[in-house]
Amino acid sequence: MKGIIQTDPIDRSALLKRGNFEIGSTVTFEGIVRRTESSKEIIHLFYDSDQKLAEEELNRILDEAVEKFGLIDSIAVHRVGMVKPGEISLLVAVSSSHRKEGFEGCSYIVEAIKQRLPIWKKDHFKDGTESWH
Repeated sequence: MKGIIQTDPIDRSALLKRGNFEIGSTVTFEGIVRRTESSKEIIHLFYDSDQKLAEEELNRILDEAVEKFGLIDSIAVHRVGMVKPGEISLLVAVSSSHRKEGFEGCSYIVEAIKQRLPIWKKDHFKDGTESWH
């Protein structure tokens, strides 16, 4: 298992080759930047974080999911910096012997990332306004 914070675009195929994702079930989640938020057109998002702290917490989340759901392997990658609509900002992949554990483990990881990861998002809108989340 590996948690990664990076500025480069996420390459799903390359990441899945890094883990043990050829057994039983592989469940993936891709968070893709929307084109609108609150009826306003997004130009791009900017993600900021303390990379070291974010990776430490991300790895704790992955460890918890492996233990709780009996996962075989897991990986999660979150982008920081500028991310445009249509690009992947978050990828989570888990492998498990059976799909139920995979779906539950993947969902747990995504929700924990949203709640606990020290990453902040700033929306940049076409009308020139900005909004931190």
